[in-house]
Amino acid sequence: MSETKNVWKIYDKVASWFDRERSRDLSFELRHLKMFTKNLKPGASILDLGCGTGRPMAEYLVQNGFHVTGVDASREMLELAKTYVPKAEFRLQDMRKLELGRKFDAIVMWHSFFHLEVEDQRQIFTRLENHLNLNGQLMFTSGTENGEAWGEIDGEKLHHASLSVAEYKTLLAKHNFKLESLTLNDKSSGGATVWLASLFGDTAK
Repeated sequence: MSETKNVWKIYDKVASWFDRERSRDLSFELRHLKMFTKNLKPGASILDLGCGTGRPMAEYLVQNGFHVTGVDASREMLELAKTYVPKAEFRLQDMRKLELGRKFDAIVMWHSFFHLEVEDQRQIFTRLENHLNLNGQLMFTSGTENGEAWGEIDGEKLHHASLSVAEYKTLLAKHNFKLESLTLNDKSSGGATVWLASLFGDTAK
């Protein structure tokens, strides 16, 4: 049976392959990472949700003076991350059940959020809001249309899903996020649709 609910199980199987094949030169990510961090103070706290092996995202953020906490549901990926980025903190946790008991200055979900089923994507915005400080930054990648698609990684089927652009905008507004920038199907980032938003308003729960 193909995994749609717990894609992390696939990453447990392919962790070694992924580690060998994942590009680490930041050619796709760097422009967006710079936009994401430009308003953050030195030493700001960043939550990397779906951090994988920690390279290149968490590694870059640590090298640039930020305090990084990486969260992933794949134990195998996290074991690699702990080796590669020892100055970061890593937690084994499903992002759908995220409960860290603290807030961060920024959250990034790069090519991880879109592995969740559509209803889980709708629900996770509450957790994102609850884990961000006022004026905190949020960056994530998505598709542009409501639906699901299947890819392949090291011979394993890999599930992806997306809401529509309009629904993502609605969810951001509902959870007190201001959309700062939206890049649709960015060719310079491998076709990713990249969202950058900031949190405003009273987020006390």
